[in-house]
Amino acid sequence: MQTFIDTECFDGTYTFKLSMDGIMAIEQKCGAGIGEVYARTLAGRYSDGETSFVNPMEQKFRASELLEVVRQGLIGGGKGYSDGRAVKVDSLVANHLIKTYISADRDNPLNRAWELAAAILHRTLYGYEPAIEDAQKKSVTETAPN
Repeated sequence: MQTFIDTECFDGTYTFKLSMDGIMAIEQKCGAGIGEVYARTLAGRYSDGETSFVNPMEQKFRASELLEVVRQGLIGGGKGYSDGRAVKVDSLVANHLIKTYISADRDNPLNRAWELAAAILHRTLYGYEPAIEDAQKKSVTETAPN
């Protein structure tokens, strides 16, 4: 099972992964367990696999939680690609990306942070199986002689 997510966002493609240290930091900063943060983050979000929608009357997320989940996900992922170059993501880079691309202070809709945080937390708690094609490619690459 994989518990990270690679996604196009901000100014490139970034890897998001919550490490145990990241989970503990979220819990400490938010004053709640990761399950409670996850429950609040998902409240009001619905999907049947094909269609997704939100019910604004049921939203329970806290902006600080969303931003911290994204921040810790960036730090735990540790990498990205922007303008064709590899980017090493540390806390300074993560803070810059959040401030620039998802902070409400820069006229960014909070929905961007909500979508990312929901995806990061879901992958962390439940993981996912890579697509069969990805698994087959990996299998071929691992068995191919050098």
